[in-house]
Amino acid sequence: MFVILTAPLAIWGLTSTYWLILWCVLASLTVLLLVLLRTKWSKARPWRKCAILSLWVHVLLACAATTVCTVAGAPESGDEKPIRVAVVTTAPETSEQQPEEELTPDWELAAEPPLVAPEVEPLEAPEFEPWEAPTLEPPETPAAPLQETPLPSPLPSEKPDTEVRESASEMVAKKAQEPSPQEPHPEPDSAAASKTETDVPDTYSDRFAKDRDELAETRGGSAQTERAVQAALGWLAKVQSENGGWDASRFGAGKEDRVLGEDRQHAGVRADTGVSGLALLAFLGSGHTHLRGPYAQDVASGLEYLRQSQRSDGSLYGDAQMFARMYCHSMATFAVCEAYAMTQDKRLAHMARAAVRYTLSMQHPADGGWRYRRGDTGDTSQLGWQLMTLKSAELASINVPDITWTRVESFLRRVRRGSVGGLAAYRPDGPASRTMTAEALYCRQLLQGSEVYPLDPAAVREATHSITEKLPTAAERNLYFWYYASLALHNNQHQSPAAAQAWDEWNQHLTTALVTTQQNDGSWDSNTTWGGYGGRVYTTALSALCLEVYYRYTPPETSSEIAGRKGWQSVRK
Repeated sequence: MFVILTAPLAIWGLTSTYWLILWCVLASLTVLLLVLLRTKWSKARPWRKCAILSLWVHVLLACAATTVCTVAGAPESGDEKPIRVAVVTTAPETSEQQPEEELTPDWELAAEPPLVAPEVEPLEAPEFEPWEAPTLEPPETPAAPLQETPLPSPLPSEKPDTEVRESASEMVAKKAQEPSPQEPHPEPDSAAASKTETDVPDTYSDRFAKDRDELAETRGGSAQTERAVQAALGWLAKVQSENGGWDASRFGAGKEDRVLGEDRQHAGVRADTGVSGLALLAFLGSGHTHLRGPYAQDVASGLEYLRQSQRSDGSLYGDAQMFARMYCHSMATFAVCEAYAMTQDKRLAHMARAAVRYTLSMQHPADGGWRYRRGDTGDTSQLGWQLMTLKSAELASINVPDITWTRVESFLRRVRRGSVGGLAAYRPDGPASRTMTAEALYCRQLLQGSEVYPLDPAAVREATHSITEKLPTAAERNLYFWYYASLALHNNQHQSPAAAQAWDEWNQHLTTALVTTQQNDGSWDSNTTWGGYGGRVYTTALSALCLEVYYRYTPPETSSEIAGRKGWQSVRK
């Protein structure tokens, strides 16, 4: 027989004076304990407070458990009739049930198609013999075999793995004496076609200008800076490896300098695809592609090396370590997309599109940035390279979703610092950094739209002031900072007389610092802020890119038109 306690006092065990007194005492102690925790014990450690409360709650529960009455008497000992339960089995319905349709998760519906190389018609390019790229050691994750025809190039000349035996000036002189390869003229039905100078996107048109030297001089360059660029390209061509890439560790990459006090585990020691991408960008920035110019063979070999290094997921980071992987991927993809945009050679299409898909997949969907691994919240340093890569991809007619730019803008807003938002931090929760300020300013210039996402003049002035407080000197070289600062200040020089003055002052110090520190062989040593990680190829390529700023990108007359597109959603404050 079950005894059901219906009286409210009985529920709490208050059926006698004894229990009533006990519960009053417990209630008083509970109130006293709470008062002590708020007053005398308020400064105690949180875990101690939690332990005291947990212990007291268990005491109360134990007291409450002793007051609960559940069963009284033996079964069937009362007057009531026992409750009998019978189990009745019913036959299942004979109608056949239709199987439920299997639901596909949203992420499977939205997944990208597998990276399968498209069938491409082979291109017969005159004046070139087909080149079979040497077989590389397989990476950790084997790359999917790509079926495109190798880029046309004769076998690269054997280059010693010891010291460079020719001076840069001799190398440049030899290249100048060699006949430039003829432009291929494919048939109308050919799968690959090269662009003429008039077909090159306007952004790159100054690289091929007939009066480029004069153009450079009007923008701050000189015959001396151009000789420095050509000497650097000569050195890069001379030290190119037989497999078409550039060996980072051979020229000192991976030295742990603990910049900013952080151990990056010798990042850069295997960053071959990254420094190869930078070297190719230096050639492309001076108007040399794999289809034209005295360095066509070197550029073709470098692009073929990257193609052979691409993994099945589209990544181009090769064997780089974690801290260098996304840098290497972005720099290599940047070079591939730029070469594709400048030539529209269809043999580059699959490699470029697969690499861009990987870049897009690595963007944090909520944070809007990139870092070392998928799912990492972003940092501004990574953002700059990814943004330039995607901008080049668009110039190559590769679609970049509008949501990508919206996320980038959101990230840039969250790293703003300074009184008017002109400075920028490395990460959203960090302090302002001069290098990140320069990088973020250039990123904002790429995103700007005249109405939807205008650049605040006050913020630009604040950024410019911060940048020019640390002018380039030969004694303290930070090529990473100089690279982004040069792009941003050169891009901004026509906005006001003050902006023009800032660029002139910066440029004078930049050219002096670079020209006076260039070595006789055309390279720059790696004794710079970040040079230990990238080595001599990194410092030489980045120095050349700084000195190509006068014609590398045509200064925009209007906004970049990324902001304001149909799918653009500006993130307001």
